[in-house]
Amino acid sequence: MENYVKGVNIDPEISLSELPFNYLPPGVVWMKVRPGSKMTNLIEYALKSMEECRSQVWTGVGPAIGKCISCVEIMKRKIPNLHQITKISYHKCEEYWNPKNNELDPIRIVRNIPVLHVLLSSDSLDSTVPGYQLSQPSQNINFRQVKKITTKRKLRNKRETNTP
Repeated sequence: MENYVKGVNIDPEISLSELPFNYLPPGVVWMKVRPGSKMTNLIEYALKSMEECRSQVWTGVGPAIGKCISCVEIMKRKIPNLHQITKISYHKCEEYWNPKNNELDPIRIVRNIPVLHVLLSSDSLDSTVPGYQLSQPSQNINFRQVKKITTKRKLRNKRETNTP
């Protein structure tokens, strides 16, 4: 590879219509998890959006799959009785390498990157679909209570960081 220079990467964005679910509830919120995403920001936004819209799709690509799973599990603990459908697929990414010498041919590399999609819904979903899972019932948590808890944690963390 020392005789080549990296060219263009063609990594098309995944659109909502390409998600592997047969049915998506109207107004679904799509949470795209990236490797650099902060989990606290993702969870706070997801909790707020779950108040308005009762379903979310979480997507993690490549190295962000672990973070996506962690976020989904946190959501399932914070909000009881969520229905979940999990789908795994692959996303094609093309890399082009240009030769330094005119004698060599350009190289095209196609990589299949794993993608995880998780549909979470407060409303019931089709339980016959492969990948369906009902979260364990726990005590009922009000969205306002969750908001108070996260606000208290923010204040506590802010006080801890400001103390010398």
